Amino acid sequence: MPEGIALAPRQGCASPGCKGPQPALDPAPGLALATSLKHFSGKRNLAARFARILAAINTLPEVCGALCPQHRLCEGGCTRAGEETGLKNGAVAIGALERWLGAAALDLPIPAPATPIGRTVAVIGAGPAGLACADRLARAGVTVTIYDRNPVAGGLLATGVPPFKLDKALLARRIARQEVLGVRFELGVTVDGTRFYQLLADHDAVFLGTGAQRSRAVSLPGRELPGVLDALDFLASVNAGTATAMEGERVLVLGGGDSAMDCARSARRLGAAVTVATRGAFRSSPKEADAAREEGVTLLENHLPQSLLGSEAVAGIRFDLAGEMRDMPADQAILALGQVANPPAWLAAHGVALDDAGRIVVDARGRTAQPKIYAGGDNTLGPDLVVTAMAAGRRAAEDMLDSFSLRGRLKEQARHLLPHVAARIAPGSTSQPAHAAA
Repeated sequence: MPEGIALAPRQGCASPGCKGPQPALDPAPGLALATSLKHFSGKRNLAARFARILAAINTLPEVCGALCPQHRLCEGGCTRAGEETGLKNGAVAIGALERWLGAAALDLPIPAPATPIGRTVAVIGAGPAGLACADRLARAGVTVTIYDRNPVAGGLLATGVPPFKLDKALLARRIARQEVLGVRFELGVTVDGTRFYQLLADHDAVFLGTGAQRSRAVSLPGRELPGVLDALDFLASVNAGTATAMEGERVLVLGGGDSAMDCARSARRLGAAVTVATRGAFRSSPKEADAAREEGVTLLENHLPQSLLGSEAVAGIRFDLAGEMRDMPADQAILALGQVANPPAWLAAHGVALDDAGRIVVDARGRTAQPKIYAGGDNTLGPDLVVTAMAAGRRAAEDMLDSFSLRGRLKEQARHLLPHVAARIAPGSTSQPAHAAA
């Protein structure tokens, strides 16, 4: 058991005062974890009790424990944060708790599939938002099929997060558990306009969890030179085990976020000498930047890229340092400058609106202008956290369940016939509430 888990009960961490910016739908994970520690510490069925708590608030607890920036979420809002005694920075090690217990819960028996309620939903995209939406619906008895163009489920968790940062075996086991619950996966399938039209006709609702999986376009001169790599393509090759060795090469990574650190640390493992340069200050989480430094990566702030140098292949990058130009040599350059949503053009034919940035426009429940079409995650928010994508998927699922209920159907009819009456019918659901045990 990690030290943080062993220490937590003795640190008086079960104070009912968890606060901070929690993207989850239910009470803060820190409160749930700390409270359960207070009551269940030392009991043999600790993992089973945690599994019920975590399943109610998080579809992928072991993933969030590994990837979320706890310093500005649950641990940043911990009532013990900043105290001199106790765990690091005083805060309860919620990330370590979540990661360890989420992984331990994978060994527990899988609940029996719920009794079907006669409703079907198609989910497009097997990333965090789609998985969370499908999980909530399946547990309520909805028949769910997830479609994804990639041969493996997980979205960028599978293709964009390096293996040393996230154990893909745990992700595969979590997805396998969803299959036992009744979720069906159609992988390696591209949903085009014709297929989407059929899915919409054949299902009670469709959820779009397509993420933001297109790299942001950059206008740097030399962008097309051989040796200039895209971050998403590079990380996909790392995950597929097809990345070429970089022994003795000089690699420059442009970008200041966690993806830049992922690229840098991956290149180091392939044998390269790596420098990461960003135009301002680094936006990556402190733990990611610290890990990169510890592994020998050089981090440079306030380096504004001007052009990629070279004729037949990239040979370096020219930077503007407060008006002074500096050329840095490189054998390869990796562009990790962010991702954008890339919604298909045929969505417009179904009345789905996009904003100026190409993100799908939804209401607070995740519903688009077409009542049967929902969306959530990075395709509505832009690149964001795993936990915010999952929260969006769960919100959409909750609204679908509400719309499938008698109250929801009456509300929808009233919306069209008597708008002033519809406004008085509070949202609700006859299905299992979000906070119920798994």
